[in-house]
Amino acid sequence: MAPSRFDHCLLYGDDLDGTVKLFINVLGFALTEQVVAGPEQLVIGAFLTCSTKPHDVAFIRQPVKGKFHHASFVLDNWGDVLKAADIISKKKVTLDIGPTRHGITRGETIYFFDPSGNRNEVFSLSPRQAGAYLDRG
Repeated sequence: MAPSRFDHCLLYGDDLDGTVKLFINVLGFALTEQVVAGPEQLVIGAFLTCSTKPHDVAFIRQPVKGKFHHASFVLDNWGDVLKAADIISKKKVTLDIGPTRHGITRGETIYFFDPSGNRNEVFSLSPRQAGAYLDRG
């Protein structure tokens, strides 16, 4: 698949509020997006960055501590995402979803599982998509 770099990871845990405070107040991350649910406006997802990317790490509120959702690796373009889909098919890698659009960043993505059962993602975000995302700020 030849990803150019590690991009982000998504983790679950039961203390989303404390985790977000730690990442913002201690580690210097900025909140770029959040998912809010219900009439009580409970934050159930937080996307944080310490760079110019849409997010470097994301957290989802979940009752189990320390749960890994996925690691994400960047590809250059939609053609590379389709090439990754072809490799997944040829190598009989367990596919989770995709190729499709990514929900938060609106990039193109594929989720698959490595032999240990970890969920991974390869995705691309065009310069136009990245600019539109960051301009919403």
